[in-house]
Amino acid sequence: MLYGLKDCANLTVKSKETNKIKLYADYAKTSTIEFTSESVYAYNKTTKAVRWDKNREGTFKTTMEIFNMDIIAMLFGSELEEKQIPFMKREVCQVKGGKATLTTQDTIKTGTLAVYKLDPSDMKTNLKEQTVGTPTSAENTYSISEKVITLNTTTFPDDTGYIACYYMVDTNAQTFTVDNVSFPGGYEIYGDTALRNTDQVDEFVQFELMNVKPQSNVTLTMDVDNVCSLEVTWDILADKSGDMMRWSKIA
Repeated sequence: MLYGLKDCANLTVKSKETNKIKLYADYAKTSTIEFTSESVYAYNKTTKAVRWDKNREGTFKTTMEIFNMDIIAMLFGSELEEKQIPFMKREVCQVKGGKATLTTQDTIKTGTLAVYKLDPSDMKTNLKEQTVGTPTSAENTYSISEKVITLNTTTFPDDTGYIACYYMVDTNAQTFTVDNVSFPGGYEIYGDTALRNTDQVDEFVQFELMNVKPQSNVTLTMDVDNVCSLEVTWDILADKSGDMMRWSKIA
């Protein structure tokens, strides 16, 4: 029977260290298996006559336009966790009567508040930083009580001024950390796909990559014109039996 293949495999990734399933992905756009080997030739004068093959190597490449954060953490040898971390926030406040009121409902981390006079022409450019002091007598100073910021009325002589406030708040988040000593572990990958025969019937196929390790090279390009494409390249290694891949079609 002859077959055609037009699909991207659904992937199940299992840790070799814990034997636990780490990831299931049925949203990849492409999945490419590639094997190479070195060749040594004996020549009959100038013509290749005999060939020996050695050093088989394999790679498995997947590309995704949507993805789970788990896979990014995996590439750095990290784990996705749920915990509180400090988030940076920016808030723009109008100054009225020498005062501005923060609207955040979060508790601002002590010592993290930074206040800048804001350029009203674009509402983005920070001008002079306002420092903690006595605003009743010193320009470019402020004091704060609860969420109300008191500013110097010479610095802000009317109700047209704006300030940009930057501060940190502790927020529940899904997070992972990249450090300089952690790298990806070893995994097994099972890929499910279907071959369609010339009778237009789909037949289930599964391939198993017995021992793979993702390359820890990560590029995430954030582009206003193009969708981010995440490409992951896995090195296909031999397992303890010397096997690298098993390809099976249900009979």
